[in-house]
Amino acid sequence: MPVTRHRQRILEVLRDWFSKYDYSPTLEELCGELGKSPKHRATVQRWLQTMRGTDVDWDDNMARSIRLLHPDPTVQSQPQLPVVDTLRYLATGLTEWEGLSDDSDKVIPEALRLGLSRAYLTSLLQGDEEAPQNLPEFIDWANRPLAEWQPAKKELKYLADDVSLIEDGLLSEFTLQWHIEGSDTERQVQEKLLNDVRLECKQYQKEEAYREFRKLIITQPVLRYREYRQVMTSSALRPVRDFVSSAYIDLRKLQSEDVYRFCPRCKYPQRRKSDNSYGCRSPECDRLGRELKLNPIPTISVEEADEYKVVTPGIHRYGTIPGIWEIDLYQQLSQLGIRVTLWPEIDEYDLLVDFGHKQRWGIDVKDWSYLDRERLEKVKYRSELKATYVVFPDANEHYLRIRVVRDRLEPELGGVKLRLISEIIDAAKAILEGKNHA
Repeated sequence: MPVTRHRQRILEVLRDWFSKYDYSPTLEELCGELGKSPKHRATVQRWLQTMRGTDVDWDDNMARSIRLLHPDPTVQSQPQLPVVDTLRYLATGLTEWEGLSDDSDKVIPEALRLGLSRAYLTSLLQGDEEAPQNLPEFIDWANRPLAEWQPAKKELKYLADDVSLIEDGLLSEFTLQWHIEGSDTERQVQEKLLNDVRLECKQYQKEEAYREFRKLIITQPVLRYREYRQVMTSSALRPVRDFVSSAYIDLRKLQSEDVYRFCPRCKYPQRRKSDNSYGCRSPECDRLGRELKLNPIPTISVEEADEYKVVTPGIHRYGTIPGIWEIDLYQQLSQLGIRVTLWPEIDEYDLLVDFGHKQRWGIDVKDWSYLDRERLEKVKYRSELKATYVVFPDANEHYLRIRVVRDRLEPELGGVKLRLISEIIDAAKAILEGKNHA
């Protein structure tokens, strides 16, 4: 096909687009990238038709389906399925499989099945056919160095040449370190992303980027594509852009509905229950929504769903839901005129409350449904602070009974105190009133 000016320009724009985003542009967005106004849609569509089947293709009547048939070989494409997550599934599945009794040795754990499927699909997407297609092939593959698998070699920067999943017939140290404990493996793997971004930001001192990432997944678990594009090009989030990309998926990949409904508290898509009613994935949200009489969020149609991104269920469960209370306490204290910092020192605790004159509190906010002393003991008293608190929502008091049990628990916590959110607000007001009366 001859190289016309518009063809070359479209190819340049699409290659640049796909180097930044993991989804296709709409026709309107492509017009904008080409410097054309929306009224030139028909012209751009005519140009695309002359390139269809040679340079580009798309699915008729489907938004965001345009794709390059010959991506620029100089641009390194990102894997569509994170290799890190795939390896965690494989490591977890192998560990679970090893723990099965002899009578159950023919049952493949769900994590291993997911890992095998993802590894094979990743190889297909990247044009590498080294991944195993069945269990016997996998056992052989797992004994070989992972560096021989091209997707792993590309994505894992510091992968040693001799690391494998199985060594000398036993699970390798790599496998034992990478397996994830817990019954809901898929969500546990997604939760691991939160730890990964924390470790990355801690290692390279990206405190502000970490703070912006946490705020994003808590306050905007659902994004329209134009908002997602703005997020991905944000200077504040640039250091953690890859983590943002892994945290969000297409709404229609989350679930398929005729009409999408959203939780009025956390804003996440509701799901259909066995009785055909709808509710949040978090029972706490449903309960609080009823108690607070929150106004419903407008629904969207299946056609509109193509324009939305949402955080993964694991990010929602382990990042969004508990973070709502952290943001709520932060806002209440800030409105009193107190200087408050979210996730100081990259999540050493949740809030640093600074009254000035060396009067500072460290606060960890917990939305637990039960109290566990061992978990409480993981919160360490900070001697450089005036007080260290573990704070619980008042809504949880009826089954936590903080006011009743803390006299027994606090002596064993090395100076850490247990409080409800309302008690923290009252204590903060008392300090401010004392200063005002001084």
